Amino acid sequence: MPHRLHVDRDLSSGPRPNIDTHKRAHVRIESGDGFAEFWLSPVRVKEPGSYNDIQRARAGRIVEQFEPECIEAWERVHGGR
Repeated sequence: MPHRLHVDRDLSSGPRPNIDTHKRAHVRIESGDGFAEFWLSPVRVKEPGSYNDIQRARAGRIVEQFEPECIEAWERVHGGR
C-alpha cells in the first residue's frame, strides 16, 4: 500500500503559527491502513495512530529515509525551528 507523508498546513490561511504542538518538527504518514505521526531529528514515534507494530516500524523506516526532505518541508511551512 502506498504511503503519503503529510506536513501540517492550512492552505487557506498559509502556514500555521508555532503553537506548542508545532514547535518540534514532525510528520504524519498515512496509508489506506491508517496513520502514525513521527517526530523528526531524531525520528521517533509521536502518535502511534492506528498502525500496528509492524506497520509503524515500516512507516518509521520511510520517515527515516526521507527525513532531510521532511525537515526541509517543515521549515518551509513553519518558518524554521
